[in-house]
Amino acid sequence: MKNIYFIEAKSPGAHIFSRTTLPRLGSILLGTILKDKGYNIKVFIEDIATPAWNLLDDADLVCISSITATANRAFQIAEKFKKSGVPVVLGGPHSTFLPDESLQFADYVVRGEGEETLVELLDCLNANNPLDSIRGLSYRNEKNEIVHNPDRELIQDLNDAPIPDFNLVYRWEKARTVPVATSRGCPFGCRFCSVIPMFGRKYRFKSIERVIEEIQATAPKKGHVFFIDDNFAANKNRTKELLRTIIQRNIKIEWSAQVRTDVAKDPELMRLMEKAGCFAVFIGFESINPRTLALYNKGQGIADIENSIRIVKQHNIRIHGMFVLGSDTDDIQTIRDTATFAKKLNIDSIQFMVLTPLPGTPVFDDLKNSGRLIHTDWSKYDAHHTVFEPSLMTAYELHVETLKAMGKFYSWGAVLRNLGRFDFFYAVVGLYGIRSIKKALSDARNYVEQLRDLITNEFDRKTERLRQMLPHKKGEVKKIILNTASLENKESAFFSEFLRNLDKKLVISKEKFSVRKNALSITPFVEHIKDRHEKSRQQLADFYEKYKDSLGSSNVIDIESLSLYKACFNIGMLLDVNAKKVRKAYERALKSIGGNAFECHHLLVMVG
Repeated sequence: MKNIYFIEAKSPGAHIFSRTTLPRLGSILLGTILKDKGYNIKVFIEDIATPAWNLLDDADLVCISSITATANRAFQIAEKFKKSGVPVVLGGPHSTFLPDESLQFADYVVRGEGEETLVELLDCLNANNPLDSIRGLSYRNEKNEIVHNPDRELIQDLNDAPIPDFNLVYRWEKARTVPVATSRGCPFGCRFCSVIPMFGRKYRFKSIERVIEEIQATAPKKGHVFFIDDNFAANKNRTKELLRTIIQRNIKIEWSAQVRTDVAKDPELMRLMEKAGCFAVFIGFESINPRTLALYNKGQGIADIENSIRIVKQHNIRIHGMFVLGSDTDDIQTIRDTATFAKKLNIDSIQFMVLTPLPGTPVFDDLKNSGRLIHTDWSKYDAHHTVFEPSLMTAYELHVETLKAMGKFYSWGAVLRNLGRFDFFYAVVGLYGIRSIKKALSDARNYVEQLRDLITNEFDRKTERLRQMLPHKKGEVKKIILNTASLENKESAFFSEFLRNLDKKLVISKEKFSVRKNALSITPFVEHIKDRHEKSRQQLADFYEKYKDSLGSSNVIDIESLSLYKACFNIGMLLDVNAKKVRKAYERALKSIGGNAFECHHLLVMVG
């Protein structure tokens, strides 16, 4: 094999920062390593330029890299080359965590860091040697059985890799930003982040001299450097040493990086960042909801967020704030409050991202195991589409409200303010944001309808037996019996008010479970804080035992819910009431009991 070509799959759709392409370094670095070993290398990054496919006609091996959002495109490209008889290697985070899926489209999967694995694979293929000794490799053996070799240890010395050769990239002149990596890994543990599963918690870094060498080799050719480290200042003393060196050697660059709010707690670090040419920082604020920050394991509070914004702005550094919306403690008001918060504190640009369960993360495992993933169309796993069932709102409410929050931030007023202070860069960003959000809201109509259909069909499947027993056609149930024997006064008042607001005739049975002809009987089981799980299960068991003779087994169903709101939403689904009406009924009922929600995870529903 001589001609080894790399392709970085294209992103599925545009968003606010699509205009500034930040290529991942994996393909470029691997290509450089193989070039230095004598191979003929070409690198194609689809987000920079569409490949001229005829330039790949003589490929001996094609290596395709993807993240989850670009996996579908990667599989499409892989199939194209496999059909023409060219061996294909898939790599990147998505294939690392779901190698079996990737082997449906490729001959080999390189898991994790691929520098050593790919070199060893080529050595074995060229020598026709067995592949079973190559750590970090997945493949099919002679019997067509999938084989996953043991994982490879993380690379210890990042200085061993060559300086990436960007001249290998097709149409590199179109790129506006040079990516430079000074480290790998992150010492923190955000539950939705794939960095730790991919690169580990141990913070590994290049020497200062090596980073300076890399900057000097690449930065003069472009106008901006982006340090692609997942946390540029994870080791503050080392970061300060790097910045001092840049200043002492009079290296004139404009740069940006990803940091945490804690950079603002180090005055010396902030001064050095400003003096060394920092243009902007990308900060993962994630949420203004304290319960959500705790759930994300973020290790910061609202005061940290506010202080970091104030201090960073004092040093003339721009802020791109990133918020993740849709945790099990977020509701619609959380999203709206976040938009107001971002606008009030004068953040220069923002991204409101929908919580996305990426394969390999604890969030993915939790949502998959609880059956809350709505679909696995990977092209929608881009942080701009809802792909799971949230707890305190519907999937389509989360999707649309997030886009509306973006629209509230990127307004014509903000564009005019930036023009008034001659900030043309962010005026252009604002204009692009307005256009992108308008298009996203238009596209959202189709996606929201898809979500509704998927959720409705799944709910109908789970309640099919009960629906067959309904006394009228779907949506025509007029009478509801609410059994309140197991409820406290507040809980009984809530459900009574909620059901009345659905415009159904309501009968309340306070003494015992009852069934009446041509009526739908609903018995909520509330989980109390002290012993919620055990008590709820015991309540259900006691209920079944008491009424097993009258219930039978053909006309009763236990509908499990994620929260009080989802219990109400499930009732609405059963009665064919639209989501907006359910939301209004829920909010009115909640207001009637003082606005404090309780936990309700089971609804026993029966047709009389």
